[in-house]
Amino acid sequence: MLFAFPIKNSLVLRFSVIACLTAILAACLVESSGKNRSVELATREAAPCEKDQSANAVGMPDTDRIFSWIEDLVDIGYRRTGTAAGYASAAYVKCEFEKLGLQNVQYEFATSWKWEATRSELRVGKEKIDSFPSAYSFVTPDEPSVFSTGKNGISVELVNIGRGSVIDFAKTDVKGKIVVFDLKFILPPAGLVPFMEFFWDPGLTLVEPSLLAGNPYITNFSSVLEEAMKAGAVGFVGVLADYFDSNKYYNEYLRRTQITIPGVWVTRNEGARLRSMISNGNNIANLKFDGSRTPVEARSVVGFLHGKSKDTIMVQSHHDSAFDGAVEDGSGVAAVFALAQFYASQDEASRDKTLMFSTFDTHFSGYQSHMEFVRKYIKDKETPYNIVANVTLEHIAKQGVISSDGQLVMNDQPELRAIMNNMGVPIKLSMINAIVKHDLRRTALLSAHALCSLGGVPTDASFVCAAGVPTASLIAGPVYLYDEADTLDKVAKDELVPVTKAFIDIINALDKTPSQLIGIPLPSLNAI
Repeated sequence: MLFAFPIKNSLVLRFSVIACLTAILAACLVESSGKNRSVELATREAAPCEKDQSANAVGMPDTDRIFSWIEDLVDIGYRRTGTAAGYASAAYVKCEFEKLGLQNVQYEFATSWKWEATRSELRVGKEKIDSFPSAYSFVTPDEPSVFSTGKNGISVELVNIGRGSVIDFAKTDVKGKIVVFDLKFILPPAGLVPFMEFFWDPGLTLVEPSLLAGNPYITNFSSVLEEAMKAGAVGFVGVLADYFDSNKYYNEYLRRTQITIPGVWVTRNEGARLRSMISNGNNIANLKFDGSRTPVEARSVVGFLHGKSKDTIMVQSHHDSAFDGAVEDGSGVAAVFALAQFYASQDEASRDKTLMFSTFDTHFSGYQSHMEFVRKYIKDKETPYNIVANVTLEHIAKQGVISSDGQLVMNDQPELRAIMNNMGVPIKLSMINAIVKHDLRRTALLSAHALCSLGGVPTDASFVCAAGVPTASLIAGPVYLYDEADTLDKVAKDELVPVTKAFIDIINALDKTPSQLIGIPLPSLNAI
């Protein structure tokens, strides 16, 4: 029998301030990272960091300085929402913004979820199966909970449903059982070709197997699990059929599909072994799964460089991560810092518009920070800032491919990437010029007019573009994005400066373009 105990008090867990500390709480153990790292957790009332007056903090930063910001974020630990490392990363961003000379630097708060599994174990017969807990599974819908399969776990039949198609479910009774299914990555780069407006590929590298390899964000997870839960399954084993030899896949929280049963991930090879056991009649599995989901305070960070008007260009990434998050999204945050340093070195009178720099929390835990930001700044207009354009930077990544024997192999070239945008023609031309001028190879310009008007794009900018803001969002989808393999060596280090310079050109074009001409007005929905 499965147990999920709702927590009666669903108020946000507020964090008390220790009066004797002025800036930072030291030596908080990051249990979620598994690395026993010591981090520094800033309080809300911490004194602002002093502006960095060194020569290194002026003008266009070099490669080593930009990369050092990524190293700092990785050193903090696994920056999951509601954890000590998560708060430390927000504090780090706030301090860096202040050191760079941004004005009105502040946290933006929202209520989100902290999910963690304290026990996860799968056995078939006497054999332990190498597995990893599926994030945000076994929850009580829309409520906090403490979940448990009980001391002895659940021992039930294991059934194979292949890819979890309609036919697979029609021929398999899954009620009261644990289902084994293939997680499939269903959107390869080739699927975005119809949206392509421009592609810069002087090395003619586009035609390669990875063009048909799906990214780990858009999958069959929701459709299979919705049907499994509806049919009465009590657990699941997801086989990472399109993945390299790792089970450390940390999926995002899916707001539309709340998974109320426990589940684990296994590698392709372990999945084949499981299916062989099932075929041989060894099909009784024991699943032990305990943990909790609690409401927590999420902290995003914003800072400003004022211009001649309150029309505002927003520059965005996210600081939370599943594991080390060097690429996702240490690289994006570092690019935001690099742009902030460059523009903080310019005279305020040189800008027609105000610049807002922002890094978000809750990218993995449900995008609550993003939704609250859109409500406050765009819909309800509770601030004087009129956001007329958005620039989002994510995943400055080296290409990862899967070898024939299932290993992750890194290539010395950028991952295929795109700037998804719903800009007007003049800004599109400026983006093309910037891509070519700074030689951002393997970069496409993709039209997002239809996607934004229908609810959003598969990037951190989704809620902003869905709210009608003209958006240019740099994104790549390397296969290791949600894995502990997203480490410093995966960052396309040589691309950090060219990407920053290209987006300086894009932001300059946005600044000099009349606000009403930046985007093409299209109907939009309020949320994805």
